[in-house]
Amino acid sequence: MMSSRPLRIVVVGGGPVAARLVQELQPALQAGAARVTVLGEEPIPAYQRIRLGDVASGRVDGSALAMFDPAQVDAAQGDSAQVDPAHAGRAGVEIRCGAGVVALDRDRQTVSLAEGSGPATEIGYDRLVLATGASAVIPDFPVSGTVGRGISVAATADSRPEGVIALRQMHEARRLHEAVRAHEPVVVLGGGVLGVEAALALAEVGAEVSLLHRGPVPLGRQLDVDSGRLLHRQLVDAGVQVRPDCGIQELVVAARAEDRATDRDGVPHLIGIRTTQGRRIPASLLVACTGIRPRDELAAAAGLDTLPRGGIVVDRHGRCPEDPAVFAIGDCAASLGARPSGLIGPGWDQARAVAAVLCGEALCGEAPGSVELDAAGRPVPVPSPPPPGHRLDPIMVKSHSLSVACAGDPTVDSAADPWAPDGPHVSTWMDPGAGQYLRIVTEGDRLLGFVAIGLPRSAAELSRHALTGTLPVADRSALLALEHAAGDRDLGPEDVLCRCSGATCGQVEDAAADCSTVDEVGRRCGAGTGCGTCRGRIEELVARRPVGSPA
Repeated sequence: MMSSRPLRIVVVGGGPVAARLVQELQPALQAGAARVTVLGEEPIPAYQRIRLGDVASGRVDGSALAMFDPAQVDAAQGDSAQVDPAHAGRAGVEIRCGAGVVALDRDRQTVSLAEGSGPATEIGYDRLVLATGASAVIPDFPVSGTVGRGISVAATADSRPEGVIALRQMHEARRLHEAVRAHEPVVVLGGGVLGVEAALALAEVGAEVSLLHRGPVPLGRQLDVDSGRLLHRQLVDAGVQVRPDCGIQELVVAARAEDRATDRDGVPHLIGIRTTQGRRIPASLLVACTGIRPRDELAAAAGLDTLPRGGIVVDRHGRCPEDPAVFAIGDCAASLGARPSGLIGPGWDQARAVAAVLCGEALCGEAPGSVELDAAGRPVPVPSPPPPGHRLDPIMVKSHSLSVACAGDPTVDSAADPWAPDGPHVSTWMDPGAGQYLRIVTEGDRLLGFVAIGLPRSAAELSRHALTGTLPVADRSALLALEHAAGDRDLGPEDVLCRCSGATCGQVEDAAADCSTVDEVGRRCGAGTGCGTCRGRIEELVARRPVGSPA
């Protein structure tokens, strides 16, 4: 039974997971049972953060990544943008950009906004969802140059020279695109997924880019040695100057001549990098892909349980054990106490789980989950039973020239002995000349991990099985046969079309039958909201929609 007043839901954080939550809340919104206020720090509404590399390389304009149709947002309202009820539910969704939250009051159920975040300095809620994401971890490097007295000092978060970015926000992607257009040299630090993706995106459009990373091969935490060596070679072939076992000794800076006699006179700008290998590399920009830390400061200050290394502890429904009115999703959420993965897939799942709970409370009047207390009065998190199977979250390198996907624990996968009679079942196939590599590790029908390079169909199939944790295919060579048996046009309804969201061809076709744009399809099933490589196929499906059918 619905309450006479709509359930007030406040979402702190305006990123893609917050946008997905709003989409999942449509049943309650359309019934007028809930109202949602999204508070985002950035000056623009949610966008597909996973595709910032395409903005940096100039392949797409930043506005194309918006997760709300431009017609949905009334820019005339300034910091407070109201989504068109026809799109976001009759109850309304208010999107407030440039609205920083500085404190939570769980007793009064209010959030306090930073000065300059709009007319209201305090907003009340019935349910609060923390979607604060994660912040980049950028090391502090010594700096030397001719600015000021020319004394080498440490660069801290408050005194970094111009040109050091993390590529996690739209303004950083646009700054990087300016460097690409001006043919400025760029250095990417970090051999993880984000570093490899950034270096590839720039090299694919002809930019001068160097990739510095620890260890002998890129993606060393995800790949075994052979696949890592193949990826290294393919990065070099793509135009990336790869420097393994290499770090930064110091940043070289200088003041710009055009800044003289202005208020920016003497501001240090990056002009080069000295590596730990003793070389100096010219660089106008340093893209630091050196890790992230969950943003849990608001939760910790409000007395919610957080992990020592970051993350707001929640149950499998996304609810904080200390307070049944507070939830957390995305990169800031530590589901069942596990450190956040930083992957978009779990964020989608968390948004879906929280939306199911909130829709139940708004539409059916379900009471919030009870919280068990120990003898000292401290809430006790009750672990939920594990889901069936052994789900793995696949990792995919978003690239227009390379197909790289993997999943599982590399310490188990790479150490598995293919010749051990009692060990896991290891299947390995490689063709370095063709740029192809496949490694699958199973135990019975349980999938422990896989690596697929240069084999997009096999990667999509294995990624689908990774989500269930099983691999019923007995003959591994069937995957290789599938690789060249058919193109995308011959995919079956159960085949994965969108590797980022896991949406199958059947799900995309069903959504495309009632949609007129790729973004509408994405809002229905998630396809096309990730790396973008499937958008062309989705466009074809939308174009084939029968004339006169509803859009």
